[in-house]
Amino acid sequence: MNIQRKIYSPLQIFFGSFFLGPFAMLYFLWKNFFNMSCPVEAKKVIQYGFFFIVILTTCLQLSPAGMNQLVPGLIVPFFYALTALQISTSMQMNKKEIKTNLNWAPQNIWSVLGFGLLFYLPWIGILYTIQLL
Repeated sequence: MNIQRKIYSPLQIFFGSFFLGPFAMLYFLWKNFFNMSCPVEAKKVIQYGFFFIVILTTCLQLSPAGMNQLVPGLIVPFFYALTALQISTSMQMNKKEIKTNLNWAPQNIWSVLGFGLLFYLPWIGILYTIQLL
């Protein structure tokens, strides 16, 4: 019997990253590489993701206080979600490929929301701590 592994589609990764933060983005990309049996790429997501989070939080902390809240609130998440979309479309599978392959199945929306919210809470904690400093 063939067991299907669940894969996040590129749009699930994009919207999950945009609305639920960079930790969710890293988890979705890592989980896809892990399920696709690409351990080197999964490890790179963790390594580069750590540096990305450090740089992102540093830039957000050093941003001017009078800056329009549109930039950190919408523009920054849009660009890292767009980057995640590009990584997922170029190095992983699109939804059509996931559905046609017998080894993989698309992840359901509840998994995106559940894991996304789980990783959203630490991100909100970091943003709250940055505002206090």
